[in-house]
Amino acid sequence: MENKTSQDEETLDKGWKSAQSLRSDLKSGVRDDVKVQDSDLGVGNLLRRIPLFSRRKSRSLVNRIIWLLLIWSVVVYILGVAGLWWSSSKVIEDNFSQQAADWVGKLDEMGTPLYAANDEFLFQSIEDQVRRFPEIAYLRYYEAEKNTVIAQYVSIKAAEHKIPRLTPVIIEKLRLNIDSEEPVSIHTAEDGLSLFQVAAPIVTRSIRSDSMLDFDLDESTAETYKIIGYLELGLDFSHYNEKLIENIVIGSVGVAILFFIAAIFGRILIKRSLRPLTNMRKPLEQLARGKIDVHVKSEGDEEIVAIANALNTTIKALKSRDEELLRLANYDALTGLLNKHNFNIQLKQEVQRVISENDSSALLFIDLDQFKHVNDNLGHAAGDRLLKQVADLLKNRIRTDDVISRFGGDEFTIIAKSIKEQDARIIAASILKAMQQFVFVENGQAFNIYCSIGVVLFESDDFNAEEVFSQADMSCFHAKSEGRNRYHMFDLTEQEELRKSADISWSKRISDAIQNDYFTLFYQPVVSLKGDKSEHYEVLLRMVMEDDEIIHPNAFLPAAERLGVAIDIDYWVVRNALRKISELKADGRDVYLSINLSGRIFEATNLIEKIKRYISQYNVETDHIIFEITEQTAVRHIEKASETINKLVALGCRFALDDFGVGFSSFNYLKRLPVDILKIDGDFISDMVKDPVDQAMVKSMIQIAKTLNKKITAEYVQDAATLEMLKQFGADYVQGFYLGKPSRNISRQVYDEALKHIDTNILTF
Repeated sequence: MENKTSQDEETLDKGWKSAQSLRSDLKSGVRDDVKVQDSDLGVGNLLRRIPLFSRRKSRSLVNRIIWLLLIWSVVVYILGVAGLWWSSSKVIEDNFSQQAADWVGKLDEMGTPLYAANDEFLFQSIEDQVRRFPEIAYLRYYEAEKNTVIAQYVSIKAAEHKIPRLTPVIIEKLRLNIDSEEPVSIHTAEDGLSLFQVAAPIVTRSIRSDSMLDFDLDESTAETYKIIGYLELGLDFSHYNEKLIENIVIGSVGVAILFFIAAIFGRILIKRSLRPLTNMRKPLEQLARGKIDVHVKSEGDEEIVAIANALNTTIKALKSRDEELLRLANYDALTGLLNKHNFNIQLKQEVQRVISENDSSALLFIDLDQFKHVNDNLGHAAGDRLLKQVADLLKNRIRTDDVISRFGGDEFTIIAKSIKEQDARIIAASILKAMQQFVFVENGQAFNIYCSIGVVLFESDDFNAEEVFSQADMSCFHAKSEGRNRYHMFDLTEQEELRKSADISWSKRISDAIQNDYFTLFYQPVVSLKGDKSEHYEVLLRMVMEDDEIIHPNAFLPAAERLGVAIDIDYWVVRNALRKISELKADGRDVYLSINLSGRIFEATNLIEKIKRYISQYNVETDHIIFEITEQTAVRHIEKASETINKLVALGCRFALDDFGVGFSSFNYLKRLPVDILKIDGDFISDMVKDPVDQAMVKSMIQIAKTLNKKITAEYVQDAATLEMLKQFGADYVQGFYLGKPSRNISRQVYDEALKHIDTNILTF
């Protein structure tokens, strides 16, 4: 049965705010940083990904540039020093090769007399001469025949090491090298010495003794060579290496000082150059947090100015977008008055203010009497012009502090603040008189447009905002019933008498309907968007009058609630729905039914036993039964609802939470209820294609359902565009007149037609 109870005013907790507060806060204008997900330009999300504005610890751009320059300079310097060391070592080595050759030639000439005279004083003169050159580490003269040292000089540094004599292998090489002018390199010193060692033969040359007359200048054997000894020389180039290292160290210190000074001045210069960019940090951090009331200064180099101008343009676009969204969310696009949702918020705030300040205010509900005639005969454009003129007329009849809205198609509401009953009557009469004098002219035709007004005074905490509005609505209906073009002041006693009279009348009708099966069930297709072809319907209750008139449950369920017979209606619906499943099963049909339960069902003491009996009686598979309760009902009876649902789930039944998103329910409550399906309230779906706020709400609720591993059903699907959008958002099931209207019979043909709509729409993606 379609039991739509009044909305509960529950406080939103943090978990549920991700969905519900997006709609309520945006449309009330209480948040400046609201973003509609589908139209979000994404600047805040983009900036949060930039390291400078991320939550991770960031570093200064100036310091980063300085460090990069320093590191690169050190790398270049190390490479330069390495290259200098390598090239210098090669130069020293080449230089010593040349020096060795020169020294060998000199020492050959100086030492040759030693082999002839064997004079100790002669070698002493040689030693005195080489001692003046620190690069000469040692000098040895060898006798050729005996391979013994006949004279040697060893420096103090070289004396600390044992330098081996020439080996036979090297001597043999020297013998073979007699014709070469280059000495032979050797390496026989210990690793502790850095020596360049060479050896060369000491050779004497002679001319063959012949008569002068037989002398032939071209004869190759005219000159002979004889090795009389060997020369071994060791040159020490460590002194040059030490000097090279010393100079490199001194140069490095000097370069480091220059780098340090350059880094200080470079940091100052870079910081000064990048100051316009660093000045952007604070406004950009605010922008990244969603605050768009910032301005970025345009200064510095042309690239930075271009960035600043682009950001300011983006910020301006964001401001314009948010202003437009707030305007669309809070105001009626046609008349510029507050819209329905925002007016409801204003009414709740005014009711609270009246209670806290012990004041009194009035609510006026105004319904145009001839609007439908104008709209049908002159077209919607003329109807829109009429509504604009009426809106201007009403705005001129209220005070500055009063609140006016376009509540519906041709309905207007006014909150007249801080007035008594007599003042409320004067305002209503004034509006009636102004409307009676108003003439709407269109295409040369003049129309008198009258209105009916319901007035209610609220001055205590006896009624909440919804009840106050309901009283104004009933008063307007009363004014229409009395002949229109008048106002009616709400009278509680009068309304109570009318309601009691109506309840007495409905009591007999409901009792007869239960006993005589004057109720009937209608079935509306619920179709899967995920490829499931099994038949699924929602069970809807109707009452059949004697003249076959079909009565909607909204007419009799409130009376049934007050009379305490709603539970009996629930049992009738459950029993007949399960019987229908059994009948379809016998015909070979596999059908799932969703059955609505009233809020009174949780007061029943024998609910589980009766449902068990019905299941057994009709031999129904429990997973084919889906019970539905409204979100408000579940929250209002959270403990009992959770207990009852758990028991029914234990039987194998499933549960759906109807009117999801309307009742301001807590996210924690939702987690506590073991429901399988969430049914989004139709108010969010009906205008979703045109309303970006509803789109964001529906998308958020679907995301929450996915997080909780629950299915989503969207009702009130009226057109293909809505169906496509729900498919894109990820809804699981859909129902509505576009797919199939409620019918007394469960027709597979009707269900197949609904499936065709789904398949056709899926192909368009």
